[in-house]
Amino acid sequence: MEPAQKNTFSKLKLFLSINKFWAILFAFFFTSSVGMTTYLLAVDSHPPSSKLASENIPPIPTPISSPQTVITDAPSTSTLTPTPTIIIPVNPTATWSAFTSSKYSYSVKYPTNWTAKTITQTDPKILEYIVFNPTATKAGTLSITLSYGTRTYLEALALDPQAGTAITAASVSATKKDSKDSNGYKATNVIVPFGSNTLIFNAKDAYLNLFNQMLTTLKLTK
Repeated sequence: MEPAQKNTFSKLKLFLSINKFWAILFAFFFTSSVGMTTYLLAVDSHPPSSKLASENIPPIPTPISSPQTVITDAPSTSTLTPTPTIIIPVNPTATWSAFTSSKYSYSVKYPTNWTAKTITQTDPKILEYIVFNPTATKAGTLSITLSYGTRTYLEALALDPQAGTAITAASVSATKKDSKDSNGYKATNVIVPFGSNTLIFNAKDAYLNLFNQMLTTLKLTK
């Protein structure tokens, strides 16, 4: 070894022997620094684990589906058969009172707020004469009348020479005529043959609708 190198080594050896504590402390910190640097470099070179990622990243909420409207097929109207509506006609005469002639075998209905009264006639050919009036009508009023007599059908028609209209009453052919009474009031007459005798219905014009309803209830039972 050359003198210069030997001299340098000797100085270093002397320095280390004198500063042995500080040399050891320096070596410790140097080694620790190198080890920490190496660790940090190794950590930076690896991606974070899935565990850390799951801890730091908030979970993505599950989307909530919006309410769905379920549309069902409507029943086909072409397959539906409508139920027919049955209309039962109201019979206005169903609750009416009835006048029945047991002697001459006929009957007819009249309203419950009317009266039926038998009146004696001076004409020998009129066997029965009934007057129908609204309740509380003054005496002598002849609203609707019905007479049963011995005149034949042709004789009864001859009482009023004007022509009439053929109708059906009590299931037989009858004649309807318009007329005026002695006081000038318009009236309607219906002559109904009943065997060899006749029934003659008479009604003032004011009661014509009611009279037509009464005529539908006429029955000949002989």
